Amino acid sequence: MSAFLVADKTIHKILTQIDYEARKSQWFKNKFEKELSLDFMHCHWQTQLGQKMWELNQLSLGYRYGDEKIALTYRFQPLPCTPVQAFKALQCWLYQCMEGEIPELSKLYTFFDKVLAPEWAELLIMRTPEYDQAEWG
Repeated sequence: MSAFLVADKTIHKILTQIDYEARKSQWFKNKFEKELSLDFMHCHWQTQLGQKMWELNQLSLGYRYGDEKIALTYRFQPLPCTPVQAFKALQCWLYQCMEGEIPELSKLYTFFDKVLAPEWAELLIMRTPEYDQAEWG
């Protein structure tokens, strides 16, 4: 398996969906604020979080290949996509960040893997007609 630095559009999709969900759900917003000390009131929260995501991806590449970290500057741009596309982008980013001790030691990785990914997976399933039509119990 090879690891790579995800494209900025991958992070754009994730952050666009996070913004959408945070506007709809106070619970969702509170989880981010509490667990990641994220300030949704800051006008550049997406850029700041995206920068951290890129840096974690670079750290993973360092574990995998010994790559030197290069100065990358992330700038958020909204990229509307379906929830499924955002979830797939999240899965890609998580996979590219799982080298070394990141899964065990990174608060950002753990939050996205253990809180965000399951939340989005559940929401995606619960929004399907098949779920609505399934028998309760």
